[in-house]
Order: sequence, then C-alpha cells, then structure tokens
Amino acid sequence: MMFQLPSSTLVNRKIPKNKFYEKLHANQHLKELFTEQVESILWKHKLSKETIRLDPKDDIEEIQIFEIHLKEQTYSLDLLRSIDKAIPYPILHVLMVEDQAKLAIAYKERNQTDDNRSVIRSYHETDWQPVESIKLDILQGLDLKAVYENIIRQLLPIKVKPEIELTAVLERQAQIDKLTQECQRLESRIRAEKQFNKKVELNMELQRKRKELKQLLDE
Repeated sequence: MMFQLPSSTLVNRKIPKNKFYEKLHANQHLKELFTEQVESILWKHKLSKETIRLDPKDDIEEIQIFEIHLKEQTYSLDLLRSIDKAIPYPILHVLMVEDQAKLAIAYKERNQTDDNRSVIRSYHETDWQPVESIKLDILQGLDLKAVYENIIRQLLPIKVKPEIELTAVLERQAQIDKLTQECQRLESRIRAEKQFNKKVELNMELQRKRKELKQLLDE
C-alpha cells in the first residue's frame, strides 16, 4: 500500500454499498450513483489510540482510510459527501481506477444535534496520478487532531507556515478558489463581449480581481 502505516492499523474489510444508503435513508438518486460509479469500498486502515497510540483531541477520536474503487475517473462529490455524513470520523478517501489514484478528504465537524452525523465544510483533493506516485506522510502530529489537520494541509495547493491556524488557511483557500472562478468568468465574458466600452470595463474589473488574487497567493 502507498502509506507507510503500522500493520496494527490495517482493517482490510469490504463495506457493502447498501450500508451507506441504509444509514442515510438515501433517495433513488444516491442509490443510482453508488450503483453506477462505485465498484467496491474497502475500509483499509483505522487510526485510533488503540492502533497507533495517539490520543484523541476535541472531536477527533479516530481517522479512517477508505479505498474506493470507482468504475471511471469521473465521479459525483455527492458520493463522498454521503459517506462522510454517514460516518462521524474523518475519512481519507483513496479513490482508485485501475492503476490511477487520487486522495480526497473533507474538513468536517461533528453535528451539534446528532453525534453520529457530520457537517462538511469543504473538500480537499489531489489530481489523478499513478498509484505508485501517491505519497502522503500521514502520521504527522502528536495527537489525532493534529494528524487530521496535517493530512488536509498536505492536500492543499497552497503551502503555509504550520503555526497558522487551519481554519484561517482554509478561509484563505476558499477566497483564492472564489477569486479564481470570478477571473475565469470575467475572461469568458470579455471574449464574448462585442461592445468596446463594456469590454474595457470588464477588463478593468478583471485586473482588480487578478491583483487581489496575487496578494492572497503571495501572503
């Protein structure tokens, strides 16, 4: 396997797909997604106090690693959302299609009204790449919360100082994503615009957004 983890963490148990929809009382759409897109789900590793002797902290008592074998590389994020909602612990998803793989993890918090459910804030993932080139230093940190946060940090496109709070880092990443999309939208509008004055106006707005984006990226 791609992660250098102690054998004590190994679970290697196949999870039937219907377990997820039963737990979520899933609608027809979700059942179809699982049927059409997922080949199989393997619970690969469990990181907990018993398996790696790292203490829980705050709500992070365990971290799971799931291998999700997909039928093709395009998949719906609703699949991951449904798995993440059904299981209150953080999950590192290893998505696999033949010899290609990508990693995805949600930044999520325990639901305040239902301990068995999670509230998902954002997803962070790598690109598809050959299985053998997937590298991740999982056991970074002195407790399970630090391990979870460091997995997320390693999957972020921006590299930041470890002393900066993860929530602040994710807030900045969300702003970068939003501005990037706004710039792309403006570029499309400029290409399609026929009126010269309007084109100039849109161009000025694009330059402003690009400047904001550059400042965020340079921080």
